[in-house]
Amino acid sequence: MKKREKILLPVLAVCICAAALVLLSVVNRKEEAGFSEDWVQDWELAPLLSFTYYDTEGWQDKLSGLVKGKLSYRELSGLLEFLGAEEYISYEEKAGFMQVSREVFFEIYDQLVDLLDADSRVAMEERVFVGAEAKEDQWLTQKGYETVAGGLSYLNQYEMYRVYTLEGAIIGVRDRLDGELAWENVFVHKAGDGKAEVLFEKEQLSIEVPDLTDAFTDTICDFHWKDGAVTAIYKKEDRIQGKILAYDETKIEISGYGALSHSGSLKVYKTYGTVEQLDESKLVIGNLMAEFVVAQKEVCGIILREPAQIEQIRVLLLNGAAPYYSELYLVAGEGAEVTFLEEKKPLAPNTVLRVSDYWQGQEEGYLRIDPAGTGLLYLTDEAGTPVSLGYQGSFEVRKYPEGYSVVNELSLEDYLCGVVPSEMPSSYETEALRAQAVCARSYACIQLTKGDYAGFGANVDDSTNYQVYNKQEREERTTLAVRDTVGEVLMYQGAVAEAYYYSTSCGLTQDMSVWNQPETEDFGYLCSTSLLTGENQPDLSGEEGFAAFLQSGDYTAYDSEAAYFRWQASLDPAGLLAAVNQAAAERRAVKEEHVQILDQNGQICSMDISQLGNITGIQPVERSAGGVLKKLQILYENGSILLTTEYNIRRVLGAAATSLTDRNGSSIQVSSLLPSGAFTVQPGETGYVLYGGGYGHGIGMSQNGANGMAKAGFAYTEILQKFYQNISIENIYNGTSG
Repeated sequence: MKKREKILLPVLAVCICAAALVLLSVVNRKEEAGFSEDWVQDWELAPLLSFTYYDTEGWQDKLSGLVKGKLSYRELSGLLEFLGAEEYISYEEKAGFMQVSREVFFEIYDQLVDLLDADSRVAMEERVFVGAEAKEDQWLTQKGYETVAGGLSYLNQYEMYRVYTLEGAIIGVRDRLDGELAWENVFVHKAGDGKAEVLFEKEQLSIEVPDLTDAFTDTICDFHWKDGAVTAIYKKEDRIQGKILAYDETKIEISGYGALSHSGSLKVYKTYGTVEQLDESKLVIGNLMAEFVVAQKEVCGIILREPAQIEQIRVLLLNGAAPYYSELYLVAGEGAEVTFLEEKKPLAPNTVLRVSDYWQGQEEGYLRIDPAGTGLLYLTDEAGTPVSLGYQGSFEVRKYPEGYSVVNELSLEDYLCGVVPSEMPSSYETEALRAQAVCARSYACIQLTKGDYAGFGANVDDSTNYQVYNKQEREERTTLAVRDTVGEVLMYQGAVAEAYYYSTSCGLTQDMSVWNQPETEDFGYLCSTSLLTGENQPDLSGEEGFAAFLQSGDYTAYDSEAAYFRWQASLDPAGLLAAVNQAAAERRAVKEEHVQILDQNGQICSMDISQLGNITGIQPVERSAGGVLKKLQILYENGSILLTTEYNIRRVLGAAATSLTDRNGSSIQVSSLLPSGAFTVQPGETGYVLYGGGYGHGIGMSQNGANGMAKAGFAYTEILQKFYQNISIENIYNGTSG
C-alpha cells in the first residue's frame, strides 16, 4: 500500500464516524422533540420534580447544568445527589454514558415520590386525551380540562397514557396505556351509524364508534376505550324527575327523593332550543323541573327538557346578619301539616313547634311546615309570642353544625307583596308603587338564576343584601300594585334587566361606572339621565360646576321635595383619624385595588396605612356623568389613599362625619355611610364640610323621583322608561309586552 493511501484511510474513517455522530445527533434531537417510549428526556424532568424543592421554572434552571438530552446514568447519579436522595434509592448501576431506560427511571421516580412527597400530592392516573388540541396549557381529557406541563406538546387525540398529576395538573407521562379505560358520565346528543355526537365540557365532539348501530339521543353514557378507540357505550337508563331544592359540593336535594350524592361537579345539559351544557348557576332553585340520570344513588347528570317556570321563590330568613338559629320556635295560625323524613303529622292552630324536637339523634332530612288553607306561619319565642310578621307559603328547616336555617317558600307574586311595602312607603302614589313592583319582580327574577344560596335551598335572603322582605305589614295599596302588574318585568335585549333602585337622586341618575364597572352592552340601559324639571339648567362641565350645582337651592327635580335631595355633613378626619384609617383598611381588605396606598410621588406602594401620618387634605379626582365621585384622594403627611367606587368613598369619609343635616337644615342621625357619593368638599372652620345630594348609590330608579313623576301624571310604564333606557316591559308568564 502506498504511503498516501495509508494516510487517507484513517482520515476517511474519522470523517465517516463524524458524519455518523452528526446523523445520530440529528436523530436524537428529532426524537427529543416528541414522546419516546424508551427514554426519558431532559425537558420532562422539571415538571416531574416540581413537587420537591423548586417549581417547574426553578428546576429548569437547576437542570440546565445537570442533564442534557436523554438522561444518562451519570446524570441520574448527579440528580439523585443534588436531591440528597442517592443513598435511599436502589437501582442497578450501569456505565455512566449509557442512557436510563424509561422503565428504570420511573421505578426510581416512584421511590423518589415515596421518599419526598410527604403530603401525597403526586398521583399516578390514567388519561385519554379526547380533545384534538390544547387551549394554551389546557388539554381536554376524560376528566375535563386539565393543565398539562408545557413540555408535553406531543400528546395526540384519543391516545391513552398513564400520567402523574400534582394538585390537578398533569406533570408527566409514564407510558402509553395498553389496557381499558372508562370515560364516565358523557352526554350524548345523538348516536348511531358508527358515530356519537358528544357534548363534553361545553365542547362538541364527534367520536367514531365502529360497532355502534343503535340510534339514541340526549342521554348520559359511559364510554369504554382500548388502544385509542371506543369499544363500547353503556347508556344509563335510571332516571327520576323533580325540582331542585338545594345543592352543594357533594349533595343535591330533589323534591320527592331527598338528598342524593354527586361527583362534586354537577353536569347540566339543556336540550330545548339549542343543545348546550350549562353552569350550575342556571339551576333555578325551587322552579326547575329536571330529569336526573342516576346510578348507584348518585346523580350522574341533569337534563333540562324545558325552561324553568318562574312561579316560586325561596327566601332565607336571617337571624340578624346570620343564617343560623340556635333554636327555632314556630306557630301556624290556622294549623299546618308537618313533614319530617316522609312522616306527616298535623300541627294544631297556635301550637308552638320546637324544631329541635325533630332532630333527636337524627342528622339527615329537613322539616317542612305547610299551613292549612291560607293561614300564616310565625317565628315565635318559646311561649308562642310572635317575633315576626306572618309569612305566607311554607317553611323548610334544615340543620347544620352551626345551627338551624329556615327558608320561606312562596309564590313570586306573594313574595313581592311582602317586598314592596318594605322597600317603598305604601302612601306613595299608585303609579310609583306599580313601578316599584315591576323593579322588584325584575330584580327577583335575576336572583332566581344565580344560585347564591343553593347550599341553603334558597334563592335570596330577606335583608338589604337582596330586597327587604316582610319587615312591614302588607298594605292593600302595595298588594294592588303587585296584582296590577302581575308577571311584568323589565327586558333589555331579550333578557330580564337587573332593575337597581335607590331612595333619592341628586337631580341626576348614575351609570355603572360609579361601581368601577367597565362600559358593557349588558348594562346599556343604565345611563345617567336628568330628573331636573325647571328651566334653570346647571353647567356640569367641571368640578366647579358640580360644586355650584350641589350647593345651590335653585334647582328643582322630580325628587327635590325629598329630605335627602340636598344634605350637608361636617367631617373631622384629624379627630377621627383612627376611625378613617380603620374604615380604609377594612375596605382595602375587601378589594385592594379599590383602596390604593400611594407614596409622596403618587406611586402605589406597600406602606401600611398607619405609617401615612395625619390627614392633610381631601381631593376629588374623578366624577361620573351624573356627579357621583368615582375616585377621591385622601392626602396624608407621608402619602395618600386613592379610593375608588362610590361605596368605598361614602364608607371611609363617613367614618369622619360628626354631624349631618338635610335640605331643610334638620339634623339627621350620623351614619358610618355618607348618604350618597354626590358631594363637594369644602374647608370648614375645623375639618371639612361636604355639600351633597341624594341618598343611595344613584343607579337605576330613584324611588322618590318615581313618586314625583307619578304626582306629575306619569304612568308607571313612562316612569320605568325614564330610569331604564331602551327597555321593554314584558310578562314572564305569558310573554306579552306592556
